[in-house]
Amino acid sequence: MMRILLLALVFASLQACVSVRSSHGYVLERDQQDLTAEAGFDTKDSILAKYGEPSMIGVFDRNAWYYLYSTTQTRAFFKPRTNARRVVAIKFDEDGSVTEIDEYDLADGEEIRTVSRETPTRGKTLNFWEQLLGNVGALPAAIGEEGPTPGQ
Repeated sequence: MMRILLLALVFASLQACVSVRSSHGYVLERDQQDLTAEAGFDTKDSILAKYGEPSMIGVFDRNAWYYLYSTTQTRAFFKPRTNARRVVAIKFDEDGSVTEIDEYDLADGEEIRTVSRETPTRGKTLNFWEQLLGNVGALPAAIGEEGPTPGQ
């Protein structure tokens, strides 16, 4: 009985090692091979009809639409790894006609290092106990009355 229980425990723990794959962004339909657009022929309306709303619209240039797709793989508690990424950028002129189509993949991406510094905030920093017990004994304000002012 003990061996069966130990064997079941081993199999249950191996389930945590299964990798999970997930897809994000625009996924092609079964009959689609690529996101295609013809410069000078397609317009914003025809692109919307074919592919739907873009994943992103340019912040500074509203005439740049981006369709994004990525797949990631995660195993147990390890950091997720991006296996594939594809970005199709479609740019329009002022009349709404397609002028340029660019494609980018995972190799075109760049690693960005983030800064771990923190900006200090003004005010009192509370420890664990002050946060937990800070409102104990404080009475709720009656309707129409103001409660205690902060910092008193």
